[in-house]
Amino acid sequence: MKITNVETVGLAYPTKKPFYNALGRSAQRACLLVRIYTDEGIVGVGEAAPYGGPLISTETVIRRELAPKLIGLDPMDVEYIWHRLFFEGYQHSRNGIFVCALSGVDMALWDIMGKALKQPIYKLLGGYRSRVKVYASGGFYGQGKSREELAAELKSYVQQGFDAVKMKVGRTFTPLTPRELSDGAEECALTFAEDLERVRVAREAVGDRIALMVDANAAWTYPDALQAGRVFDELNVYLFEEPLRTDDYEGSAQLASHLRTRVAGYETECLLTNFTRLIEGRCVDLVQPDISWAGGFTECRKIAAVAEAHCMEVAPHAFSSGILLAASLQFSAGLSNGAMVEFDMTENGLRTGLLKEPFIPKEGYIELDEKKYGLGIELNENVIEQYRVGK
Repeated sequence: MKITNVETVGLAYPTKKPFYNALGRSAQRACLLVRIYTDEGIVGVGEAAPYGGPLISTETVIRRELAPKLIGLDPMDVEYIWHRLFFEGYQHSRNGIFVCALSGVDMALWDIMGKALKQPIYKLLGGYRSRVKVYASGGFYGQGKSREELAAELKSYVQQGFDAVKMKVGRTFTPLTPRELSDGAEECALTFAEDLERVRVAREAVGDRIALMVDANAAWTYPDALQAGRVFDELNVYLFEEPLRTDDYEGSAQLASHLRTRVAGYETECLLTNFTRLIEGRCVDLVQPDISWAGGFTECRKIAAVAEAHCMEVAPHAFSSGILLAASLQFSAGLSNGAMVEFDMTENGLRTGLLKEPFIPKEGYIELDEKKYGLGIELNENVIEQYRVGK
């Protein structure tokens, strides 16, 4: 089998209302679809992370740099292809856009491999389980959104059967926050005390038996994160995600050693070497690579192995389209240390509409079908055309 063509399609879904995390404002959900075609008629689907920039940036790397090198290669040689693409571009491949592009290509190759071998990807990764725990990811800031509305939102997730829910923190007036550099920096901003009160109200709303998680999106400095973390300890918060800037390895390690609350991260990290530093340095208690961002299945399975060697669980970041959700479910199901997968609860037509059969959690779990090969999904072409960028 040989690769004959590589296609990229940028998709953008406009949300009815903007929503905010600690650092920025979102008014749309974007996805860069990658499709790889073969001479045997098998088509692989992937998603390359466009986070932090325009779709065209990552798309250009795939089209102009990676695609020409892929033509004629055997798509089953995922390890060889990953290393060839990475090391041929080594002067600029060690981070950023290149790794996102490579991640999308790698995801599509694994989809081809699963389809060719008539196996779901989770079976190729080891087949540890078919039933995957998911948590409800929401709790964003919004203009005029009260603490009571936040509490009601999180409580509604519990009523839907989730026993783990996540909310945002960190959109506060604190020193050195990168939020000050973004458009609309003053929108939805609040004091540190007001932010922590949101977490107290959320805990009261969902009850003590629910795993309440908070995500600061790498916005806080060490003193602020430590002060907040001590409050989270009191509130029995289950997980404190991305408390510090990604490169503050020493600070994250110190924070993790001083808190009972688990420190988790970092979705903004990429590649095995960097995650190994996070893991071996005990900067985190739970590891959160993004398959569309950190290096695809080929790299993330190695990250998971290093985490397992250090007795750590893996919970992939999956806040994007239905494609990344499918990949993350397959990934987690194949791992002995796969903890849970993020399930986006915000308005997102690229999660609910892009797949012909969207994933629907039941009592906080999703069951994978072993008869659906590769990623186990079919795309809705009408939705692709509806939200295609530059159509």
